[in-house]
Amino acid sequence: MPFSWNDLLWGLAAPLLTAAGLRCVLALISQRFFDDAKNDSDSTRTTSTLTTPASALETSLPLVVGAAVGYFMLNLGPWVPDAHYEWLPIGIAIAMLTASAVGLLGKSALIRFGILPITYGTVAAVAGYLLMPTWDDLAPPYVPYLLCWCVGVAAVSIASELSPESSRWPFAIVWLGTCLAIAAIVAISESLRFAQVAGLTFGASLGLAVTGLILGRSLLGGTGLTLTTYLSGILLIAHVNSWSNVPMISYWLPLAGPFLAAVLGGLLPEKVSPSVRATMVILAAAIPSTIAVILGIVATLSE
Repeated sequence: MPFSWNDLLWGLAAPLLTAAGLRCVLALISQRFFDDAKNDSDSTRTTSTLTTPASALETSLPLVVGAAVGYFMLNLGPWVPDAHYEWLPIGIAIAMLTASAVGLLGKSALIRFGILPITYGTVAAVAGYLLMPTWDDLAPPYVPYLLCWCVGVAAVSIASELSPESSRWPFAIVWLGTCLAIAAIVAISESLRFAQVAGLTFGASLGLAVTGLILGRSLLGGTGLTLTTYLSGILLIAHVNSWSNVPMISYWLPLAGPFLAAVLGGLLPEKVSPSVRATMVILAAAIPSTIAVILGIVATLSE
């Protein structure tokens, strides 16, 4: 599938502009009706973030709509699913709706440490069931593969949402870098159409981040479940449908990055300087993604 300017227009520019424009509208609505009422009591706004926290609805909905525009214009797949991999848009939509609903419930301890983990884990299980093929020759076998995938998706999405890093700008760099690394790995595995689907997340996320920066709001806060479901889903699809020599670890390492960055951000004391914190968080994600891409390239050199 040769590259064309049409791919760049609809694969990068359209998701970027769509996500940015929709987020502007949602941010204005949020500022008008919600932010003023909660700013005084919102403990997630600190001097280290210098931004207003954003709801999952404000970020996840534009992310999905932006990616959907590119998906439609590039004709990357059907809207009515038939094959296992065609269920990805449904899984992403479920993740977006769930994250948005949970986000609107507030940030009490019961919501954050009770309802959020349960609902995010349920979404991971539903998405895994929809996406995982039941082939007899599936490797690893269906049950352990499905279990590991669902646990991984739940762990990454919950950690990235609960971590204090989620609303800070370094975590936006983490997600953007992860999107690029995953698109590269899928392309290396010779699944170019799936690589385009993965690349849509970068354009939409970049639009969200730029808009958040301009508006002084969290860049990609609230996208943990949606992005994790999207990216892990496309990695699963690329792995089971690829005949390349890309090792399985290359499909798993990239999303270890956001998990490690989230955990590290939660463990670092607040007295750590912002520059040191940002460097450590970004490196925690960049290292596994870089290793995954290098392993994929080396494995395919002999093909």
